[in-house]
Amino acid sequence: MLQAFMLSIATLWSSSIYQNGDIGLKIDLPTESRVSSTSKSPPFCMISSSNPSNIWHLRLERGINPNAKTANELLNVPQDDYFSDHQAVIENRSMFAGAVEGWLHAIEQRGAENPLVIVRFALPIDGDQFILATGRFLRSSWDTNTETILNCMQSIRPLDPVKLVRDKLKGLENSTTILSSLNKDILKPLIGFQEWRRIQSNEEDIGYALVQVSTGNIEEVEIRDGQEDLAKTGIIVTVRSRLLPNEATGVVIDSFGRYWVSWDGKESRWSNRVTRWLEKAKATESETGIRNRPEIGSPKSRIIVIQQDLTSDIIKPPFKGLAEDPWLPRAFVWVLGPLLASGDHDSTYIWMTYENSNEQQIIATRTDSLHADDNGNWTIETHVGEGEVILWSTFDSQGSLLKQVQKDGAIVTGTTPETLRAIWEPKNLW
Repeated sequence: MLQAFMLSIATLWSSSIYQNGDIGLKIDLPTESRVSSTSKSPPFCMISSSNPSNIWHLRLERGINPNAKTANELLNVPQDDYFSDHQAVIENRSMFAGAVEGWLHAIEQRGAENPLVIVRFALPIDGDQFILATGRFLRSSWDTNTETILNCMQSIRPLDPVKLVRDKLKGLENSTTILSSLNKDILKPLIGFQEWRRIQSNEEDIGYALVQVSTGNIEEVEIRDGQEDLAKTGIIVTVRSRLLPNEATGVVIDSFGRYWVSWDGKESRWSNRVTRWLEKAKATESETGIRNRPEIGSPKSRIIVIQQDLTSDIIKPPFKGLAEDPWLPRAFVWVLGPLLASGDHDSTYIWMTYENSNEQQIIATRTDSLHADDNGNWTIETHVGEGEVILWSTFDSQGSLLKQVQKDGAIVTGTTPETLRAIWEPKNLW
């Protein structure tokens, strides 16, 4: 399901920075790689090739070094005659990760046409601990990927897990504070908000969008006749967008979404419809989601999301999950600027939210770090999960969007309908 200028998780995390708070590190992931598994206890993760014709695996873990051994001592242990007959040392040297000196040790198992190579890199860190990277490769794969893997190992930046936990708790507390304070008086200033957005890529206009906020009822997510007398039980964020990603193909992508959230933020529902069309040919997909209110005996709310191909009338299996607090409703994703405009602009918010980028439906941890500028503006840096920052959104003091830069290079700016009309009316796309 395409979401115009929404957050996008980099596919398989390729060519990105990965952070693991349990191990306490950041690392640059190679192209065509992914984080294939993680563990909190013991703390480790596995990075694997995403290319089936070039398989390799790299395990990262944190260990205790009570005797404060050097990296060389950690990896070099006496070997017996059997080892000498069946394995050969092919790397045994110092190697730096940034300013920290570690030790690289690699062995090749003899006796096979394409022998196994085991590579280890130990990096001492504060607190009598170490980070260990262990890779397993066929010899042909090691020869192909040596430079890539060594660069990856050398990109390790140790982090303080205690500080990471402390910062995470503070971010969760900030999000909980703002969400628990929600009521009609808090959300009322959002009513009437309207913002036109210009979408560009490679300095070319590729689309536009309109975001509007009004009062509404949960039933008004789907527009029908006879809704005039429904009680206004929250706000509805309506988002319309039109994209022309590639003018050469002429395929246009229109989306229309309505996102309702209750006055107290504990209940939400949304509906989004995306239509791809070219002349008279078109294909439409829809997504409908609901987050129920916590009930007695069931303190955690749940979300259910249904996606449907309206062209072929195929309904995908429903996505179900726990909506754990602090939960960021879908409606607020579009209006974080005005929602956070009056708060502290040098703080971090961490919340759980639903994401459907790259055809993946997940419940993810979203981190929004706010930084105030000297000119009165402020910026939100957004990342999802343990990945790198994927979105930079700058707002004025009132929370109006000035500029949003996406990791993939797309740029969204606040603008006027007159500006957009001049661009798109000549193309018959206004």
